[in-house]
Amino acid sequence: MDFKKIVPSLALQPYVRNYWIFDLKEEDIPFTQLLFPFGSFELIFNLLNAPDMKVLGEKGSFTQPESIYPGQFTKPFVLNFTQSSKCVGVSLQPWMGKLLFNVPAQEFTDKVMKVDELDNSTYLREKLLLTMNEEDKLIVELEDFLINKLNHYSFDNTSADIAKSILLDPSAGEFKNIISSIGVTRRRIEQRFLETTGLPMGFFVRKVRFQKAVNLLRFKNELSLTKIGLMAGYYDQSHFIREFKEFSGVTPKEFIQNSTDMKSFVSELML
Repeated sequence: MDFKKIVPSLALQPYVRNYWIFDLKEEDIPFTQLLFPFGSFELIFNLLNAPDMKVLGEKGSFTQPESIYPGQFTKPFVLNFTQSSKCVGVSLQPWMGKLLFNVPAQEFTDKVMKVDELDNSTYLREKLLLTMNEEDKLIVELEDFLINKLNHYSFDNTSADIAKSILLDPSAGEFKNIISSIGVTRRRIEQRFLETTGLPMGFFVRKVRFQKAVNLLRFKNELSLTKIGLMAGYYDQSHFIREFKEFSGVTPKEFIQNSTDMKSFVSELML
């Protein structure tokens, strides 16, 4: 299994967290991966043998389409690979939910949308297929597509500033100061935030707090679970365990005990 992240060009960094390439070889099969809700919007092109996907707690599974745009997920899900596979993706900033296809972001929440139903982008996947073994060219094609799309739109700066403040520290409450300084009703700000990120502001805070906990569990193994929970912004250990399990399907202790590969893979997507 090979997973790479690539930093976007400077011009696209306000919009794009990173590009990534996932390459699963025949010797890695079968391969099953539990994934957590990781906060960004993803534009994904399955170039070879798309995986089956199952959301935990829901019935049945489905094979991912060739080109997908998943919204903000609120539940963990499992990807199951039975053949060698390759896909390339764009992790977009969480305030990009509405921007790429000019559709309110909440319409994508907990859904996997087919890109060709949102935009006539079939040609892009065809270009990516032609260059799938040349990673530099893959990224150039993605950058050209995004620059062309984003020239027509600008994101909601207020919602972006609030999201950035929460990402910086979900426990600090600095975003409340941003809200109070804007001459718009709280209700309208909440509506704009939902349209931009796909999540109510309170749920977005919870999700970011969970992401912070995952990364602390990965990099701060010398700390106690109680300390990690407090650092992530949970008010006590039971609060930490309850919310962590809601987003991941496992307790913090079970996450630590799982394989290093799993911890590394899911954390890389969140960073």
